[in-house]
Amino acid sequence: MSQRFDEFEERLSAYESQMDSVYRLYHIPVLAALMLFMFWIRVRNYARHIGPNGQPLYRGNDPYYHYRSTNFVIENYPFTMPFDPWTGFDVGRRVGQFGTVFDQLTATVALVVGLGSPSQETVVLTTLFIVPVLATLSAIPMYYIGKRLGGRFGGIVAVLVLALTPGQFLTRSVAGFYDHHVAEVFLVLLVLAVGMKLLDVAQREGAIYE
Repeated sequence: MSQRFDEFEERLSAYESQMDSVYRLYHIPVLAALMLFMFWIRVRNYARHIGPNGQPLYRGNDPYYHYRSTNFVIENYPFTMPFDPWTGFDVGRRVGQFGTVFDQLTATVALVVGLGSPSQETVVLTTLFIVPVLATLSAIPMYYIGKRLGGRFGGIVAVLVLALTPGQFLTRSVAGFYDHHVAEVFLVLLVLAVGMKLLDVAQREGAIYE
């Protein structure tokens, strides 16, 4: 009888240990599933934005500007396009703030994927996928923001709301809308998450502001 009771206690202890592991790690597969959903919903129609000769078929006008700027960065890495002859007809115009880090990021990814000499097919696919990837990665800082305010469950709810958010965040983050708006969302969420962490450390350590 005592031996059976000891076996029961061992099984109960093992079961409780497994449940503790599930409770500690349950958010990881949930977040992975939500991020996979976010990525899939944005890239499922990417093939429609590739023309018969492999040229991109973007949504809107600005993506074509970023496409030209990205190609310039690839050919003159890491420099951006200083002057655009196609803007300000018929004399052209200095680019100013429109030679963006966003184009440099995309060009860098294309160069890495293309092993230093990406084909135009590689460049087009990179421009189609970079925005959905950034939208999907936005779930990570969003989770930490939600976790900071409402625990792990709050973080999961925050990511769930982000994953199901319609409107401009969705329409500007699908494949074919190659523009910088989603990069702005990702960076803002990242800054908020880091800022909240810094404030948490400052409160815990009793930092003195001068």
